[in-house]
Amino acid sequence: MGTGADPACGERAAAHEAERERNAAAGDPRGHAAGFFRRLEVRGISAATRRSYASDLDQLFAWLTGRGLTLDDLDRRTVRAYSADLGRRGYAPATTARKLSTLRGLCRDLAERGALGADPTRQLPGPRRRRRLPRVLSLPDVEALLAAAGGTEPLALRDRLVLELLYGCGLRSQELVGLATDDVRAGEAQLVVHGKGGKTRIVPMGEEAAAALRRYLARGRGALGAGRGGDATARLGERPLLVTRTGRALLTSDVRRVLLRYCRLAGIEPASPHMLRHAYATHMLERGADLRAIQELLGHASVSTTQVYTHVSGAHLRRVYDLHHPRA
Repeated sequence: MGTGADPACGERAAAHEAERERNAAAGDPRGHAAGFFRRLEVRGISAATRRSYASDLDQLFAWLTGRGLTLDDLDRRTVRAYSADLGRRGYAPATTARKLSTLRGLCRDLAERGALGADPTRQLPGPRRRRRLPRVLSLPDVEALLAAAGGTEPLALRDRLVLELLYGCGLRSQELVGLATDDVRAGEAQLVVHGKGGKTRIVPMGEEAAAALRRYLARGRGALGAGRGGDATARLGERPLLVTRTGRALLTSDVRRVLLRYCRLAGIEPASPHMLRHAYATHMLERGADLRAIQELLGHASVSTTQVYTHVSGAHLRRVYDLHHPRA
């Protein structure tokens, strides 16, 4: 049996791409979206976010084309009809909110440049979003996970560092794979982390994370190649810190696989990289850390994002009250 790609799949992909191009040409005949994306890039919006915007706009163009409309026809009635159509499709509230956010950003951009007389999304209501509390690994589960990564081979040293940085520094997986060797301030036990929107922050490392980093740099990083190539490499021209056996920079999908492997070895429920970030914040809050300090360490733009951890830690706060309040 052959191992080549299915020709039918290639044909379907080509047909889908051609349809997308036709919809874009019909729904955006003056090419407004291209300028919108250029301005997003100049503002430092990440490539991943721009890809999400592009997918959302493909859907908008298809919707407009199916009704014989273009971006120039966007008005309050049209955007409300599009919003209602999204609601009927059964998307999760977060997905609908993102698609409407893309629409708002485009309309605001067009209105500022005079392509639309006014922004038709100014009073467009968004979907009601129920805030879900993050699932957090318990401290015993985290300790079991880290204990499972105790090997001394180069890959084992790398894996231990991956886990230590996710939990010990609260990094997002994209921030983790984006680290370059130059981002390490080993003498100060600090990392220079490049977060969302091009924002940079300094994150301290604890003793365990710093020790894992020293072991990896001494006996692991050099044995895993020169770190060339890979879509998730650190800034151009810099050596990625975390690499595969062949020297390719780790991808976020690699990080997920590493974590799942050690969850199995530790005998705990499967976890995501973001759950270790949640554990980092929750465990610090439970030990008395200031909410605004946690906000800075996580790189949250607003403290309201960080406040979710006050709900996660409700049981701990109840115990504190029961132990210390005279009227408890």
